[in-house]
Amino acid sequence: MIFKELIKRKRDGQKLSSEEIDWIVKEFTSGKIPSYQMSAFLMAIYFQGLDDQETLALTKSMLESGETITIPSDLPLVDKHSTGGIGDKVSLILSPVLAEMGLNVAMLSGRALGFTGGTADKLESTGMKVELTPEEIEESVKRFGFSISTQTENVAPADRKIYALRDATATVESIPLIVASILSKKLAINTESIVFDVKVGTGAFMKTLKDAEKLAQGLVNVSKLYGKKAAALITEMSQPLGEYAGNALEVKETLSALSGEISPDLLEIVTSLCGSLYQLSDLGTFECGKNLAKEVILSGKAYERFVNWIEFWGGSLNLPTAKNIIKVKSEKEGWISNINGERLGYLIIEMGGGRKKADDAIDYSVGLRFFKKIGDFVKKGEVIGEIYCSEIKHEYINSFLSAYEFSSSPVDSPNLIKKSIV
Repeated sequence: MIFKELIKRKRDGQKLSSEEIDWIVKEFTSGKIPSYQMSAFLMAIYFQGLDDQETLALTKSMLESGETITIPSDLPLVDKHSTGGIGDKVSLILSPVLAEMGLNVAMLSGRALGFTGGTADKLESTGMKVELTPEEIEESVKRFGFSISTQTENVAPADRKIYALRDATATVESIPLIVASILSKKLAINTESIVFDVKVGTGAFMKTLKDAEKLAQGLVNVSKLYGKKAAALITEMSQPLGEYAGNALEVKETLSALSGEISPDLLEIVTSLCGSLYQLSDLGTFECGKNLAKEVILSGKAYERFVNWIEFWGGSLNLPTAKNIIKVKSEKEGWISNINGERLGYLIIEMGGGRKKADDAIDYSVGLRFFKKIGDFVKKGEVIGEIYCSEIKHEYINSFLSAYEFSSSPVDSPNLIKKSIV
């Protein structure tokens, strides 16, 4: 095959075969295709897109560049993926809850990406081991009914090489490339059903409902073509989810949630995703699964399972705490009309709670707390949040306050579940 001709065909909007796409991935991963040519190909995809069959071919090729993991399970084996957001500790709560509901969970999770937090970083704030071998993943599922671990070096190496080039060539936002990247890792484990939590809003990568719908539909379509049961919920992320954002703080909130003390927005998102997986696994209706998940959470049944899991992998509930807590008082009066979640995410990074470079160390103790959300009325001088930091800087307060917008008239709270895609 002549790669230049394949680039030209995709540039002109023509469809490539599975064999052609597989050849491209293998040749690039092995170093036979230079980066400048692959960059041109990625840009052609950015402008012309891929259909579902092409996206499936790209996904399979990246997946087959590395190892796959088979987990024996007598119960339905499921997974959940979130596109990331501010205060998104859903995976930590959902996994032990699903185990209590009679499902097994095998989840490969990532570290912080951009302004959103990473599940693996949150778990590492406990000191637990998060880089598990396939044998350890199997042991975790067998002992506790669930596993959350990082992707190993041997899973989808082609994706890592292609993603690095996407990042350097401004093609990260391409929806087919996002779908293939996510699924090349998600499909590496033999889960039967997957639910996708596609976030939309100021605190998400997808800022518009239109883009979120395209991504959700692509993830569901390609997963089904691969032979999985799949569904997606498009969920609210125009403001932080729950009460806290920041690694150790979100683990603490998870422990409270699993004890039955959970914020209404977090409860709605977690139980809806559980309901979706319950239905996909043919255990009952969506509402039946959602109600069962709510009963498990409010009764505190999953708390001990989660704690035992953390301690088994070397973690401790003696979580790091910040040296300073700054109370943030509103400088305005009115109804909160908007919260810029992205700005708050970058504030956490600026305080050391995330990475500016891949090898940066993280201060797990820093983060934010939110007392007021969209639709709430705030008086001037009222405390709307807290900043947990290692050193006090006035610029942190300014950044926090700048994320809030106010209206002189009442504002409705946003709907948490925007759309369901099956």
